[in-house]
Amino acid sequence: MSNTASTNTRRGRAAWGQLMAQYEASDLSQSLFCEQHRLAYSTFGYWRKQLRQSANHEKQSASLIELPMLHSSMSVR
Repeated sequence: MSNTASTNTRRGRAAWGQLMAQYEASDLSQSLFCEQHRLAYSTFGYWRKQLRQSANHEKQSASLIELPMLHSSMSVR
């Protein structure tokens, strides 16, 4: 049996977030980063998209605020 890391390692969202941060900090292309970290290119792309969409959703949610309803004796015509 080989003592190299398995390419079938399951990683959670947090681990993929760390990998994406490492990738963004590197000057490597996606394919070279995947090769050096023994990642499937398609899986890397999937998680990059998932984490980006999640970050965009959080930004949108954070920018929306609920305004209280004002009760008035004035009627709208």
